[in-house]
Amino acid sequence: MINKPVIYCIPGLGLDHRLFRKLSISGVEFKFLDYIEPLDDEPIAAYAKRLSEKIEHESFSILGMSLGGILAIEIARIKKVEHLFLISTVKNKSEVPSIFKYMDLLPTKNKTASKLAIDASVAFKPYYDKSDAAGNKLFEAMIHAASHKLLAWGVKSISSWNYNEELSCPFYHLHGTADLIFPIKNIDGAETVKGATHYMVYNNAAEVSKRIEARINILASRLS
Repeated sequence: MINKPVIYCIPGLGLDHRLFRKLSISGVEFKFLDYIEPLDDEPIAAYAKRLSEKIEHESFSILGMSLGGILAIEIARIKKVEHLFLISTVKNKSEVPSIFKYMDLLPTKNKTASKLAIDASVAFKPYYDKSDAAGNKLFEAMIHAASHKLLAWGVKSISSWNYNEELSCPFYHLHGTADLIFPIKNIDGAETVKGATHYMVYNNAAEVSKRIEARINILASRLS
């Protein structure tokens, strides 16, 4: 690790860099990789390669939340990544809930289906998440700003992700025990945050920041 590590942050599907606005980690330089529009039927590996072209540093780590964590893993397959910080995500196909295989059957080019998914996400978020009013307002703004094509592509990419290899670089996986999108019962090798939901990188930003900073300090001490 370097004295001032650079961490590129990739948000969850339909979200953007504003998701990370409450993170505060001493001595870290944050960079953000917001989503780009997918090409028609673009494989996730090809998408990750295009997204990685926005990385400007030789030495860097990646923090990925949800789909962003999957993309971080894919980028680590083609670039040298110092460390992966995986938040509310999955590390391989076996950790993806079985319900996603049924989502793979949805009509991905149907804008009506995407709009219904957006409306449902906003309507039901108070039931599967614990954000305050400001958090819910931010989520709604981000999800409505996302393109229908991106949302449909993202759901299909998660459901069809076939990665079953060992991760190619060191990683730290942090997961909430109340995550209903990727339930903790399916997750191996993660440190948990009790009661935290899928959006803990925003809702529990202080705790997430503390855990990541502690991890960075451990890594730095090993190299000193």
